[in-house]
Amino acid sequence: MRERQEVERRFWELHDDRLKKRKEMFLSREPQNCAHNEKLRVKRQGHVGFCQNPVVLENISTNLFVCNDCDAVQRCHHFKCRSTDESIEKDFEEILKSPSRVGSEYPKLAMLIWFLQEWETPRRTERLGVVLRTIGTSLYRLVFFRWW
Repeated sequence: MRERQEVERRFWELHDDRLKKRKEMFLSREPQNCAHNEKLRVKRQGHVGFCQNPVVLENISTNLFVCNDCDAVQRCHHFKCRSTDESIEKDFEEILKSPSRVGSEYPKLAMLIWFLQEWETPRRTERLGVVLRTIGTSLYRLVFFRWW
């Protein structure tokens, strides 16, 4: 059986790695991360990203600028990321608090969280001892009128 410190160390390594990857994904310069990019449904094309930045649109006669590929985003001077480090960290911690979400998105982290929580919960015999002591104390107080 593994030691608690070893499991905890592995949890924090995995936690930091997943958070780093999440930050790289949501802070990268890609169309879906731009605050001005809006996905609209186009017939026979699916969802296409259009730039909604007023500065960009005033220079274009059609008022439509397709911003659906990474090359356009790399050249754009008006890119503004939707996310911040703090918002990503907050969202990641919210995912870790929800067992169903962490289980579906990060199954290894979910398993380590479950394993660490099992270590913290008292064993069945310890819980039984606490219940028996509580019942015994209550009966003693009832029998000898020690209610206060």
